[in-house]
Order: sequence, then C-alpha cells, then structure tokens
Amino acid sequence: MALVNPALCRQILQKDNPGMTGLAENLTVLVLVPGILTAGYVLLRRRSRLPSRGLRLWLLAWTLACVYFAGEEASWGQWYFGWGTPDPLAAVNDQSETNLHNMSSWMDQKPRAAVEVFIVVGGLLLPAALRKKRDLLRRLPRPDLVPWLVAPGLCWAAAGYLVLLHVAEVLPGAFFELHDQSELRELVIAWFLSLYLISYAFRTGETVSRT
Repeated sequence: MALVNPALCRQILQKDNPGMTGLAENLTVLVLVPGILTAGYVLLRRRSRLPSRGLRLWLLAWTLACVYFAGEEASWGQWYFGWGTPDPLAAVNDQSETNLHNMSSWMDQKPRAAVEVFIVVGGLLLPAALRKKRDLLRRLPRPDLVPWLVAPGLCWAAAGYLVLLHVAEVLPGAFFELHDQSELRELVIAWFLSLYLISYAFRTGETVSRT
C-alpha cells in the first residue's frame, strides 16, 4: 500500500485523522488480543510444561506487558465507550486521555525502548547467532532455557521489519519518510509480541531443544 497509494497509507497511520482516527492503534490492540489469550491459556493449562518457575514468571510478565500495551492504546476503553477523562488526569495527560503513557516517558518511551532492544537481540541477533554457531548455546548461562527465551522463526519477519523502520528514519525519500511513523512501529512491536506469546502454545506442545 505504501508504494501504490502513499497518501492513503499516511492517513491510516495518522493518529487524529477524521474518518480514520486511530485505525493503526485499533489494529495494534486487535493484533495483541490473540497473543494475550493464548499466553493466558498456556499459563493456566500448560504451565507445568514450562521447564522452570522463572520461565513461567517471564511469560506472565510479557503477558501483563501486552495487556498494558493494549489497554494504553485503547485508553482502557475510553475510545470504545467514550467516557470523559477525569479533570485531575486530563491536567497531567498530554492528550487528555485515560492512560498513563502520555504522562511520563517512564510509562512510554523508556519501556518501549527496552522492548525494542529485546526484539532486536532476542528476536533477531541471538537466534541468528545460534543458528550459525551451534556450539554457542553451550557457552551461554542456562542453555536449557535459552531456546525458550529467544524468539522462534515465526517472529523473525516482525523483528526484521522493526529494524527496517529504524533504518528508514535516516534514509531520504518519500517511501522511507512514510515509514517514519511511531504508530506503525507500535503496530510492528505488537505483531512481534503477539507471535512471541503465541509461540509458547506451540513450544509447550513439544520438547524445545534448540532454536
């Protein structure tokens, strides 16, 4: 779409555009829901198949992070039910919405940066290194858990696209400028995280030995 109709693509990604307001953000919420539900199922019904308590906490932490992500994107239902923002919250919220991420960088940019580091390292670089050098796994601490922590192959496209978006920020040209969109990056992050959570349903259905 970006190549065929860049103007329409810009409208879809624009946050406050009449007729298409929040379309990208709504897609972000929609993409996260299957991952959250799948991870919840794994934690409730298959947690005994996870090899350690620490890994269960790891999966729970990412599930709660995705709940927070989806809730914040939808302003915890304000977009859908249309309630007014309480005055004390509106006074400290950059966009007068019922959410936390518009109040402090510690609720938005910094956590997102940490997630993006994990996506690049755990979702792309480390899996690629493990595939290239099979003996690397034995040198890492807790080699039995590493294949559970890194992202499997179904997540690599999302991780790669996120890297491409960051590269596009420093390249000239209309197509690359089109991709300099925070809403699109958030959608790609949601795409990766949802697949990462869903992967645990597959991974608890078989023995995970390596990436």
